[in-house]
Amino acid sequence: MRNERIMNTNQKMIFVLATALAASFANAESVVKPFNEKGYGTLSGRLQTVSMYRDYEGAPLGDSAYSTTLGLLLKYVSPDWSGWSLGAAYNGAGVLDSMDYGDVTNPGDYLVSNGRISVLNEAYVNYSFLESSSITAGRRINNGEIFRADDIRQKSRSIAALQAQSSDVENWQFAAGYALEQSGILDTGDRWKFRNYGQVFGKSYDTDGIAWGETSYTGIEKLDIALFDAAAWDVANLSGVRAGYQISEKTSLLGYYRNEFNLGRAPAHHADALGLSVVQKIGKVRLEGGYFGVYGDNLQFNPFTTGFNHALGTSLMFYTDTFAGGANSLYLKATTKLDGLNTILYTLLQYTKQNDLAVLKNAGELDLIAKQPVGENLTVCGKVGLGYQDGPNTFASDLRLFLTCAF
Repeated sequence: MRNERIMNTNQKMIFVLATALAASFANAESVVKPFNEKGYGTLSGRLQTVSMYRDYEGAPLGDSAYSTTLGLLLKYVSPDWSGWSLGAAYNGAGVLDSMDYGDVTNPGDYLVSNGRISVLNEAYVNYSFLESSSITAGRRINNGEIFRADDIRQKSRSIAALQAQSSDVENWQFAAGYALEQSGILDTGDRWKFRNYGQVFGKSYDTDGIAWGETSYTGIEKLDIALFDAAAWDVANLSGVRAGYQISEKTSLLGYYRNEFNLGRAPAHHADALGLSVVQKIGKVRLEGGYFGVYGDNLQFNPFTTGFNHALGTSLMFYTDTFAGGANSLYLKATTKLDGLNTILYTLLQYTKQNDLAVLKNAGELDLIAKQPVGENLTVCGKVGLGYQDGPNTFASDLRLFLTCAF
């Protein structure tokens, strides 16, 4: 009976979302324009379908699964009252169709992590002062050196925090804060909900959150440099530097280093990550290729926890275990935009050699992405991921289709 009620509720939600999506194709702007013109604040959002199919050979992920979800993102930002403002954002998604394995109460979870969600992902009070400084309290998306939004399914990563930022000092940007909880990016289990950082980092105990600070400086010609530090209490401390140097109009170098060590009651932990890349523009194509290696233990701050501000933090499958201790990766990335059609094309090819072949395997991954705007409000995005692992050879595929209508 309980499962039947859950399915009926889900079907009602899907019907409402499907009706709204169909209406929005006709004229998405008209949905919120009358409200926005009244001066009560600004509404915006999107309706989006996410279809995924994965086929993995070999243990422990051997199997295939698919899921299609229909999701709603609705944002509100209030008018400014002497520097004060409010903001909120809701993310909800229902499952249209999925392949399930013994758990029909939560379809879309298995292998693809594309299931049901319902969360107030942002709810904050903001105070702005000076020219470009602000303080925010509450749930809000943060996309910087420590935390990344990573909107890869139906919602972005968000943190419940007190945070401040400023760019009022010439050539400098500063940000700092204290986060107590975080909502994840995978629509599976409870990972999309706001959870204590003990759960986020996979610990058996609750922790006291994350204190962080980061800064960037652009006052030296051709050089862009960022420094950052984060203390995840009873987990690990992260410190690092990211730098870019413009050699010429079409060529630049990217450098990256981060260090992690254990804090408080956490077991002994030490990891270093090092990256060096070259960016070359050839006509309309931007090429980026280089090396990324992890020395010591597995990285705690990674794409599945707080996010990772590096090209290899954007792969589709993570089939190569890039962020494992002892992993050494070579990669090549290409991006371009087709004139006239406004089509965005993206390719990422990487190969990772593991230090401990008794636990992990050497592996490669190829990701292909094409994104096409259709009219003013609709976007179609297709993604294909192909991977293989050595000894004995196993293969995997990851197919995704996004249909997004913004309003």
